[in-house]
Amino acid sequence: MANSWETVSDAPRKRAAKRHRVLQQGRIVLGPERLLACTVRDLSGRGAMIRVAPDQALPETFSLVIAGHDLRTMTARLRWRRDDLVGVAFEGEAGPFR
Repeated sequence: MANSWETVSDAPRKRAAKRHRVLQQGRIVLGPERLLACTVRDLSGRGAMIRVAPDQALPETFSLVIAGHDLRTMTARLRWRRDDLVGVAFEGEAGPFR
């Protein structure tokens, strides 16, 4: 069976920051009035794993709005995708998440 992981870049898979499991609502900004609902599954100051519909096309870079204890908007870069799970790296330091 072929590997279903779809790598977007050849970057090493070792994470620079520890991710924490979360279950938070998010929105991917696809345009001025076009938002796509997603679920944030794990999170660090440098990236996240999100869940979206498996057939939903995503741009290489997008704004990700995360609703937790506070509301944050991060610029996210697509790093990998497998079915409905997507790994993103944040551009710039996000700081600690609560």
